[in-house]
Amino acid sequence: MTKEPKIEDLKRKINFGIKFWIQFENKSILGSGWANLLKSIEKNKEGSLTQAAKECNYSYKYAWNILKRIEKRTGMSVVETNKGGAGGGGWIKLNEWGQYILNTYNTYQKAINKIEQNLEGTMKSNS
Repeated sequence: MTKEPKIEDLKRKINFGIKFWIQFENKSILGSGWANLLKSIEKNKEGSLTQAAKECNYSYKYAWNILKRIEKRTGMSVVETNKGGAGGGGWIKLNEWGQYILNTYNTYQKAINKIEQNLEGTMKSNS
């Protein structure tokens, strides 16, 4: 016969999470993972997609495919690129559209963080 847990122990384990993404014409274009890639591209001083992808634990190809999916869904690229020569030397950076999408995501993320804090306070006062 198994011992039933105490209700108070169970109550302490209740929590919540909010997951969101931004959409363009009802198509998802940016969630937390893809936003992290854009953030990594934005802060990357060398302009290296390889480095930005590594920071997100993505392969170069997967990162490039993310950028292409956003472009396909919105009709516009989020990056500017310059191809290097045989030895490399190319770069990538967010363009105005990419910066706008990332800023929009960040604005929503800040608002959601406030909502989460308010909900946490509400849940604690109900305990």
